Amino acid sequence: MPKCVDPFLLQDWLSGPNPLLELPADTDPGPVLDALCAQRFAPLRVDLADVSDKAGLLHVLHRALDLGDWFGFNWDALEDALYGPEDRSAPVRVLVVTGFTAFRARAPGDADVVIDIVRTVAENPDSGLRGCVLIG
Repeated sequence: MPKCVDPFLLQDWLSGPNPLLELPADTDPGPVLDALCAQRFAPLRVDLADVSDKAGLLHVLHRALDLGDWFGFNWDALEDALYGPEDRSAPVRVLVVTGFTAFRARAPGDADVVIDIVRTVAENPDSGLRGCVLIG
């Protein structure tokens, strides 16, 4: 049976400086997405369960982030895309990534790079990205 995330844990993370929150694989992403919406964030769900490499990761992120034809399917393009949106009045985004532990096992180098990119973008005060919740 999937576990629900403790709302205080999520609230503490949102008010803190760390851009990454790792939750166990049996955490139900639904309540996480709902809680982020309730806090006026724009959560974007990304499922990496069937992703095994950089190319697959970038394609999944392209779809999840609804990126256009301009997206170059490389690390630099991903970093640029995560800084958006252009409209600074839009809600701050949070990636909610499921299947990350399995992806990390299949492609540890790519997992490290994407985490570094998320951390860099989320720590920039001009970014529209708060961070990333990694669920199993």
